[in-house]
Amino acid sequence: MESGDGGWYLVRVRPYRTIDDKIDGVVATFVDITERRRAETALRDSEEHLQQEMMLVDLSRSPIFVWDFDGGITRWNRGSEQLYGYSAEEAIGQRKEVLLKTEIPGSTFAALRQSLFEHGTWRGEVQHTTKDGRILTTETEVELVSRDGRRLVFESTRDVTDQHQWEARQRLLLGELSHRVKNTLTAIQSLVRRTLPSSRSLKDFGERFEGRLHALSEAHNLLIDANWIGAELGELARTQLRPFIGRDHRVNIEGPPVKLPPNLATPFGLVLHELATNAAKYGGLSDTKGSVTLGWSVAKCDDGRQKLTVVWQEEGGPAVSEPEDTGFGSALIQRGLPDGEVVHEFLPTGVKCTIEITFDPDKTGA
Repeated sequence: MESGDGGWYLVRVRPYRTIDDKIDGVVATFVDITERRRAETALRDSEEHLQQEMMLVDLSRSPIFVWDFDGGITRWNRGSEQLYGYSAEEAIGQRKEVLLKTEIPGSTFAALRQSLFEHGTWRGEVQHTTKDGRILTTETEVELVSRDGRRLVFESTRDVTDQHQWEARQRLLLGELSHRVKNTLTAIQSLVRRTLPSSRSLKDFGERFEGRLHALSEAHNLLIDANWIGAELGELARTQLRPFIGRDHRVNIEGPPVKLPPNLATPFGLVLHELATNAAKYGGLSDTKGSVTLGWSVAKCDDGRQKLTVVWQEEGGPAVSEPEDTGFGSALIQRGLPDGEVVHEFLPTGVKCTIEITFDPDKTGA
C-alpha cells in the first residue's frame, strides 16, 4: 500500500481472538517497504534500460560491442562482424584484447583499463587485428557502466585506416613535391648563372635560356605523365628533337626501349637540346644536305645495372672544328650527366658525341 507521502507499506490484517476463541476485533500490521520497493523499481528500470541499450547495439550498423570489464565479450553486433570478420558465435565469450590483438599506440591496454576504471570513459585511437590478419586503426570510444553487480564496457569503433594511409600518402606527396620544386628551382638558377656569362647580348641570353628552360619543361612533363617513375629515352629524344623531325628525314632516331630514371631524364633532355641547338646553328642541321643520327644500345651488367651507350652522329653539314672557348652548352654536354662518360669529337664528317652511362633502372630519385 502506498501512503500519502509516497511511502510503501506491507499491510497484514488478522482477526483478534479472545482467550475464549471469540473474534473480538482485528490486528493490522504495517511493515515499511519503501526502500525495498524503490530498489525493485530501480532494478526493473535498470534492466529495461539495459535491454534498450542492447537492442540499440544489435540494431546499429556501426561496429559496437560489449565486453565484461572482468571477462569476455558479451555482445557483438552486425557492424562488428562486418568490420572484424568474426561472427557473434566466434566473438562472444572471448577476451576482446586477445581476439582483436588490441594495441594502443603510445600506451598499453592495461593503461586504458586503468583510465576507464578511474574516469568511466576513454577515447582514442586503437589498433585491432581482423580475422584475416589486417591491422586496422580505429577511433574508439568506451564507456564503463555497472549493471546488476557487473561492470560492462560499451565500445564503439570507427575504421580510420584508409584515412591515415591517405594522410600519410599526402604527406609523402607534399614532401616529394617540395623536393622536386627545390631541385627544379636549383636547376633554373644554375641555367641562369651559366647562360648569362656566355651570352653575347640580352636577346641572345633570352633565346638560349628560353630554349633550355623549354627542354627542362619537356623532360618534366614526361616524368609527370609517368608518375615520376622515369622517362623512355626514345620519347624523350623525339620530344627534344621535335622541331627538327620531319625535315626530309634528316633526323633519324633508333634504339631499343629503355627507361631513364628521373635523376637522368632531366639532364639527358638538356644534353639532347644542346646537341640539337648546336647542330642547327653550326653543324649537321644547319645545311639542307646535313643529317643527324641518334642511336643507342643497352647492355646488362653483372650487378643488375644497365650500361647505356648513346651515339649522336652528324653528317653532310659544313666542316666543323673544336671551339677554342668552351661555353656553358659544351660544358653541359661534357659534364651534364651524373657519372656519365662523354666523348665529344669534331670530325671532318661532322660532330660525333658518344655517351656511356651505367645506372640502376629501378632508381626513382629526382
